[in-house]
Amino acid sequence: MKLSIIIPIYRAEDTLERCIGSILQQSFTSYELILVDDGSPDACPQLCDEYARKDSRIHVIHKENGGLSDARNVGIKRAKGLYITFIDSDDAIEENSLQQLMEELYQHPDVDILEYPIMERISHPHREKLLSFAPKTYQNAIEYWLAEKGYHHTYACNKIFRRSLFQNIEFPKGKSFEDVWTIPKLIGLTEAEITTDRAMITPDKKVVPPPPLKIRVTDVGKYLYYWNPHGITSQAKYPDLLQLYLGQRQALMKLEIAGKEKMKLQMGATEETKLQMGATEEILLKYQSSLEDFLTQHLNVLLDLYDLSGRYEPDPPLIHAVKWLEGKTGIHSFKLKLFNILGYHSLCKINHLIHRIYRHP
Repeated sequence: MKLSIIIPIYRAEDTLERCIGSILQQSFTSYELILVDDGSPDACPQLCDEYARKDSRIHVIHKENGGLSDARNVGIKRAKGLYITFIDSDDAIEENSLQQLMEELYQHPDVDILEYPIMERISHPHREKLLSFAPKTYQNAIEYWLAEKGYHHTYACNKIFRRSLFQNIEFPKGKSFEDVWTIPKLIGLTEAEITTDRAMITPDKKVVPPPPLKIRVTDVGKYLYYWNPHGITSQAKYPDLLQLYLGQRQALMKLEIAGKEKMKLQMGATEETKLQMGATEEILLKYQSSLEDFLTQHLNVLLDLYDLSGRYEPDPPLIHAVKWLEGKTGIHSFKLKLFNILGYHSLCKINHLIHRIYRHP
């Protein structure tokens, strides 16, 4: 079996037929479909069982409600395919997508993660758009993150993963914006003890780390992401945004290694480490426009957190990253310039005041 498709299900009786139907109509058939009923109180458990009775490729797991991350993790443990992909129960995939995507993996068998186009926020009045890619393979997580602006699409759902990537990585149970925590680990951007089937063990029992992960983006297939006006993206409160910030923060800490951490290498660093740092810095500066875009995205979350709570987050790494970039090449983003000149606290207060005036004219 080549592919395991995992669908976490909770209160989705109105969209489940559309979701599962889009899979069953695919021309590619060498898959198992794992339906994880996350204690859904509606008709979903019965609908899942009915599908399973009709198709031997469909397996149903009934469990107590534990949230999206927990449901995905349970599905991963049950999966047997060489590859894993996720589809949310209120979304779908376009006809013939799986055949095209699996053919892409046949042509590139060394790829660990394959990302494919996604129609974002279908039915949203203003924000519906197609995210597409020019085919390319990356062996550097930071280059992928910036060149493809991966920070804007940290979705688990428009990607196919080598199953072995999940040997030591799980979706974080109880956290909002779980993909923002998990995708950077899966692509190798942030620290995780990743064990893949490409690792080697020498005769004297030493583990040789696997080569860098290969991430490929493609222009075939299409994931259909339907806008949910009641979902976390549109209804996020302070605790949710704090999880988003902390998830982004771990990625920023990795990028910041070219700045703040480089200062620690003045004494005692190996030549190999210095070469790695230099290569990281070169990538950051090559994609400076995307780097500033990512930093601005992170700044916006910081400002929203203060706007909601009136509290400052302790020692944001964004401060050091912006100062490093300003010292290297200068900053082009007006908002980041203000952040650097006025400081974190002052910009939060000004932004909050502007929002108060705008909301209460």
